[in-house]
Amino acid sequence: MAHFKPIFHLTVAHSFFANGRCTNLFFSPTPASLRLLHQHQLLVREDDSGFSLVADIDVTAAFDEEDVVRFEVFARDPYFGIYTEEIYSRSPTAPLYCSTHNITADNTSLVLEGQVPAESQDARSGRAKPGTQHPLLVVDIELSDKKILAALQDGRPVEYQIQFNTREVYWKYYFFGELAQMELDIHDLSPQASVTFDPSDEAVAKNGKAFISQQPIAMNSAPKQRFQLQDKSNSGKILIKRLPNAGVNLISKSKDLRGQQILVAEIYVNQ
Repeated sequence: MAHFKPIFHLTVAHSFFANGRCTNLFFSPTPASLRLLHQHQLLVREDDSGFSLVADIDVTAAFDEEDVVRFEVFARDPYFGIYTEEIYSRSPTAPLYCSTHNITADNTSLVLEGQVPAESQDARSGRAKPGTQHPLLVVDIELSDKKILAALQDGRPVEYQIQFNTREVYWKYYFFGELAQMELDIHDLSPQASVTFDPSDEAVAKNGKAFISQQPIAMNSAPKQRFQLQDKSNSGKILIKRLPNAGVNLISKSKDLRGQQILVAEIYVNQ
């Protein structure tokens, strides 16, 4: 009877998500890696934020130095590159790279590198046909890693993670209708009260008004900001108790009050 046990487990963490777990990536073994997995009778078991390599402890033999399983990583979310700091400014044809050969000092995470090493290029990586999706990340798992070899003996899987960081963008509120005729002021109701907004000097369609944050705000799947709209000309009368928070679906380029180009998350309020 086969005794399948996980020998390697990889999870993806992302500070954009409220719970820190990234659940919208999928890992696809390259054709050469699929053959290698079959050769060594290894199984891939996906979970919501990563995958495990599972081996039949009774029959799987030690691995050779050249045995490397490569996964190409794709995003299910079309906005992933917008809210991910490491991905945003990269070319869509230039994936990030990480491997079990390069881990963080605390032995918990794979280090994200800028490009796939030329000597490790798989026949498929970086050569997608026109119109097909390119991977945003390439992951190499060296099966001869001493920790993985030890896992074959004691059955305790090697645990690693990949850490992505969220981007920071400025928030930009647009006000229309009766609100645009008032002397508006945006207050931060959080205990720190760290975010302030300035009126934008740009022309806004339909006689609207725009306000832009003085500092960028970390993007999050569940923003906790609490901004309140008040009327300065009417003793600070509350107009909107809590303004809507920014999302990732309305991101554009704009300029701050110094004329510097910045990235903004737009929020439209018509009342």
